[in-house]
Amino acid sequence: MIKGLYSAFTAMEAAWKYQDVLANNIANADTAGFKREFATQQPFADVLLSQQAPVPAPLSARIQQVVGQIGTGKFIADFVTDYGQGMTRQTDNELDLSLNDGFFQVEGPDGTIYSTRDGRFGRDAAGDLVTSHGYYVLDENGQHINLPQTRVAVNVDGTITDQGNEVARLAVFDFSPAELQRAGEAYFTSTGDGQPPVGGPGLRQGFLEGSNSILVEEMTTLLAVQRTYQANQAVLSKLDGTLDQAAGELGRF
Repeated sequence: MIKGLYSAFTAMEAAWKYQDVLANNIANADTAGFKREFATQQPFADVLLSQQAPVPAPLSARIQQVVGQIGTGKFIADFVTDYGQGMTRQTDNELDLSLNDGFFQVEGPDGTIYSTRDGRFGRDAAGDLVTSHGYYVLDENGQHINLPQTRVAVNVDGTITDQGNEVARLAVFDFSPAELQRAGEAYFTSTGDGQPPVGGPGLRQGFLEGSNSILVEEMTTLLAVQRTYQANQAVLSKLDGTLDQAAGELGRF
């Protein structure tokens, strides 16, 4: 019965953590370039159930005999990021950019380099290309990109041109999932150097990639997880009541 309490508790704990992940996905369903997370669950090792012959039995008969096994619940093994592409929408804005492959490279206020699929860019007061958060967008040499005040064109390979003259080429690198760590709504830090995407970045000017979090699916999963939590809560309450009753009855003897 104690094992039953433990199984119900670990299932409730897993459901609670999963709800936090789903809530974050739902909150960022409209965030450009956001990549949803999902929880991978893993069961604890099963525990063997055994019975032992009564003490008066011969010594050879007292060997424990396995009669079955019982699970001891589940735990959250890890939170995994889904790097699948979100839906793209046309905005026709000069500096709204989307990618087929890879990540833009941007520099934060403290010099940290981030990778992002959020292509909401613009000019700052000095004419530098910056993100919606004010981070500098980097070129292939890791430098800031200064733009003219006239409208520029951005080619599919990331080259920025002004009336046919090349201004810069955007840094777009691809990474393996193991090299990326989440560092914000749509930003990641990397432990590797990254490589240019095979076949090119497939950049599109005047388009934005949305979140890959689908609101209806996230809500449906959240409801299922909430039901799981409630069911295990009921089991936990029932087992606790049974233990309390058993303790009370045994106390009379």
